[in-house]
Amino acid sequence: MITKDFLYCQYTVKNKEELFDRLTGDLMAKNIVREGFSQALKDREAEFPTGLPVKHGVAIPHTDGSLVNSDQLLFVTLTEPIIFNEMGGDDEDTVEVNVVVMLAVKDGKKHLTVLQNLIEAIQKEGFVDQLVDATDEEQILAAVNAFL
Repeated sequence: MITKDFLYCQYTVKNKEELFDRLTGDLMAKNIVREGFSQALKDREAEFPTGLPVKHGVAIPHTDGSLVNSDQLLFVTLTEPIIFNEMGGDDEDTVEVNVVVMLAVKDGKKHLTVLQNLIEAIQKEGFVDQLVDATDEEQILAAVNAFL
């Protein structure tokens, strides 16, 4: 579910829509998700934002598994923060996000378990710092393996 192919260190995008489109393109190229996944992410994000107001700002975009062929987590550190709305916040509550963990998980129960584990890891001292400080995909992978 975590592979080096889907670790992105110092990735540059203008906004979350571009991020969703580009990452979905990579997932589709490996037949992990089907057409419509990016739009499903955008639709869900509009209704249920995933920005977490933690140090460095983290977002966990995801959608239901109906367009997922096989499970994959994507870890992305950004060269410049992008804006996400805050999870559980009002429309005007935004978060400058530097780390994105995108979920493509087929099964609903597994999806919830993965999401819970991710949120717990994000709350642990040092995890997000290590992701932000990573200078290559190997360092991202080492942080993920240490905390998840």
